[in-house]
Amino acid sequence: MKRVDANSSAPEVELRTEHRRALRRHAIELLRLGHARLNSPSFARSEEEDITGKLKEAIEAVIETAPDAPGWVERYTVYDEEKPSGTPKLGKKRPRIDITIKRGWKLRESHPRFRFEAKRLKADKRYSAYFGKEGIGCFLRGTYPLTHPEAAMVGYVQAGTIGGWQERLGNYAKRRSRRLRIVPDGDWVAYDCALPSSSITVHRHPEFPTVTIIHLLLGFC
Repeated sequence: MKRVDANSSAPEVELRTEHRRALRRHAIELLRLGHARLNSPSFARSEEEDITGKLKEAIEAVIETAPDAPGWVERYTVYDEEKPSGTPKLGKKRPRIDITIKRGWKLRESHPRFRFEAKRLKADKRYSAYFGKEGIGCFLRGTYPLTHPEAAMVGYVQAGTIGGWQERLGNYAKRRSRRLRIVPDGDWVAYDCALPSSSITVHRHPEFPTVTIIHLLLGFC
């Protein structure tokens, strides 16, 4: 399977290439470090919101208290269930983004954020939620505002293997590429990052020429 770098398809919007690359790399590394602090098997039957809350707390501990954390963590803040500004909906109807990693920035009005939407991957082997309007659709339809055209989907693997789920999700994405608005040459391919068995897709987006989605899998079984 060929490998690509996400930068090849992400347009320049607010961040220079090196800043966008660092934000993406650090956000994924924070996700990995947070997951490593959890007793993963204890979440095999947990609800999505419970896992996300504990994962956020673990990432926060990495940023604020872990003595062995890399020096760059001090630039970042983590949020769960974030209600972003700039959306037309009000009150309880405002979208809630599962996990957001925000980087402090020299420009006061523009703090770049890397956003994750998470879905459970359970024993029933269904992935409709992952690819549905409340999953990846939140990014593809512009429901979740983005500071730049990159984001990530996270699969909480509660049954089976990470490799098996990566293959299953990839096969679906390739079969339904038109419905998922995947651009030519933007098909599901392997992506090298801090988390193994990661993949990438590139999609049409209502606000950007394209949006790059990184697919990450975390084991909880």
